[in-house]
Amino acid sequence: MRAREVTALKRLGLAALLLAPVAALASAPALTPEQAFDLYAQVIVHGDATAQAALARYLDTDNAPAFAAALAAASHMEEAPELTDWPKAAAALRKRQKSVHCAIDSVRHPQTDSADVDYRCHLPDLSALLPVYRQHRVPFNGPHPPQMARELATAYAQMIAVAPDRERIITVSFKRDDDDGPWRVQNPTPLMSGLADAFLPFFEWNEHLPDEAE
Repeated sequence: MRAREVTALKRLGLAALLLAPVAALASAPALTPEQAFDLYAQVIVHGDATAQAALARYLDTDNAPAFAAALAAASHMEEAPELTDWPKAAAALRKRQKSVHCAIDSVRHPQTDSADVDYRCHLPDLSALLPVYRQHRVPFNGPHPPQMARELATAYAQMIAVAPDRERIITVSFKRDDDDGPWRVQNPTPLMSGLADAFLPFFEWNEHLPDEAE
């Protein structure tokens, strides 16, 4: 797990601890389960400020804004250390990210107070970047923060703009305290990791670089 994702999850964990002991108030806006699950996806995938504020209102606790902000922080992948000093590559990532769509594919309710939500996400397939990466790998295991070489950053900025979509089903679990309570995400890591692996696959490639034949 890359440093950017670890930082976001640490913030999320702290916000969740703050949020957990506080019961939601009766004035929380009424949303269908599907609307609530879609709201979470908008915050995690896009860091959308409007969705972030709506999620805080939906959860309706003193610490809900901090929790929503922690979820939204995971979307800022353009701030990853790999992209430091490469503003064009960072801008290309953010522009492509705006087009990402994660729609609810199915909702499974094993119990009335819990649900597993399958999101169907269309994410960029950057496998065409592999030949360049083989020549300019990102050093994740050294003493310095990982950064792209100029050649890789240039190729990345070009390819992420035109890379084809790859469809993925990503499952996230939710829970609520009672039938009228708000749905709370149990573990957002699958969606966060799915985004990071699609937009910044270099850590995974560094560990498990596909064979030349692929």
